[in-house]
Amino acid sequence: MRWWRHDLLLLPVLCLLDLFTASSVVIQSEPVGPARQWLQVLAAVLSIGALWWRARAPVAVFVFECVHGVAMWFLVHDYRPWVGLIVALYTVAALRPLVVSAAAYAAACARSLLSALDSFRVEPNPGARAGEFAVTALMFALIYAAAWAAGSVVRRHRRRVAQLERERRLARAEAVALERRRIAAELHDVVSHSVTVMVLQAAGAARISASDPERTREALLHIQQAGQQAMAELRRLLAVMRAESGPADGEPGPQPRLDDIEVLLTSMRCAGLTVTMSVSGSPRPLDPSIELAAYRTVQESLTNTLKHVGRRACATVHFAWQERVLLLRVDDDGTGRDPGGAAAGLSTGNGLASLAERLERVGGRLVAGPRPEGGFRVSATLPVAQRGDLVAAPGDGGVPAVG
Repeated sequence: MRWWRHDLLLLPVLCLLDLFTASSVVIQSEPVGPARQWLQVLAAVLSIGALWWRARAPVAVFVFECVHGVAMWFLVHDYRPWVGLIVALYTVAALRPLVVSAAAYAAACARSLLSALDSFRVEPNPGARAGEFAVTALMFALIYAAAWAAGSVVRRHRRRVAQLERERRLARAEAVALERRRIAAELHDVVSHSVTVMVLQAAGAARISASDPERTREALLHIQQAGQQAMAELRRLLAVMRAESGPADGEPGPQPRLDDIEVLLTSMRCAGLTVTMSVSGSPRPLDPSIELAAYRTVQESLTNTLKHVGRRACATVHFAWQERVLLLRVDDDGTGRDPGGAAAGLSTGNGLASLAERLERVGGRLVAGPRPEGGFRVSATLPVAQRGDLVAAPGDGGVPAVG
């Protein structure tokens, strides 16, 4: 129900309450003429009717109630309105800052002195008039204080609710931004590697198509395999996204693991890159998210070698297993064929930054830069998850064998 529907029920009740408690229309202590009765009814309707705009202009309505009460004290001696002023004071306390509501409370107390003056005048005992004045003023001060306190509680509650809503909106925005970055990183890793391999294979096939049909056929087969691998990973990524957003048909496909490193290295060798791999230490099972980060580190590093160094470059991949961390290093010698050639324009410039963010999310760290002896090095430090429920057999459990 909207606020105006509430007021259609509330305001008539407040008007009757005002007439019953503040006028001589209902309870007549002395005979009152029809004109004065209708004047009091009209004054009550005017006072309570102004409350219709209290939510939109609380201070203006409060000022009107104060002025209205003072005018009635001078003009209509049988009507002393107070209901409208209490509601207006409550609204100011609920919707306006503390300083404004405190000033409104002081103004309401000042207006109550007129009612206290009435008590002073009607008290037959001269000795009790001062006490009657003080009691009446204190009574209205307490009534107005209750209305002001209730409005202040509502204002603080609304402020807390608004703050919580802002925090929820910020949290949702941060979650959406994080998810977008994660999806963008996944898409970059999948598309960048596959497209780089396909472009280099296509460029090579174009050069030798007339002189060596057999090698051209092999290059085209490698392009087909790279495209199929890219499509498989894209389907897996889309399945994961559907699973996160709601029910999906089928289960998400498996994510790349360190067991798939050899397949990755084979595709790189087919593109012309010379890659060797070594392992030191005792391989252990990894959390799937850490294992995927390690795989993407190797994939992005070798793809960058193809893009920026060129075909026929030499690269080494080394896994160093320690007690609590996995040290992963990918080096290239900085010399290749056709640097800045067919695949150079495929770089987005965000690969390493996105990779560093991925490693940070799983508790790892990335360092990349030129080597003193030439070439480029990408080093990653990844935590080794302590998972006692997993026991890896030699050559199994998601760890690479020595290449």
